[in-house]
Amino acid sequence: MAVQGGQVSLTDLDPGVYLVTPSGAFDLVFPYDEGDFHLSDIFDYFELGEVLEEDGAPGIELDAREVKQLKRMAREYADDHPPEFIAMCRAMVQAVADTAPDEDVVCFYENFS
Repeated sequence: MAVQGGQVSLTDLDPGVYLVTPSGAFDLVFPYDEGDFHLSDIFDYFELGEVLEEDGAPGIELDAREVKQLKRMAREYADDHPPEFIAMCRAMVQAVADTAPDEDVVCFYENFS
């Protein structure tokens, strides 16, 4: 489900991780069920991206090189991190490939409430 970014607050959406699409919509890429992980863990664990916050919603910005590194690191370190976190990383990489493959920079935001 995609909704226009400027018209809906992330807190109004289902819990999960959202990609900001090239058109500016929020696209749910990973439904959040439970677990102790956040987008900022990508920065903390893998030293990738820039941590963001917009209207109280935590997020992360990744460039194309970092998305490729995230794919590799999620594969290489799968046994070192919670399975939900690795699944989130893999879903994010797939969402970029499906939705924004030509973008130099992509942004994701989380709504885990």
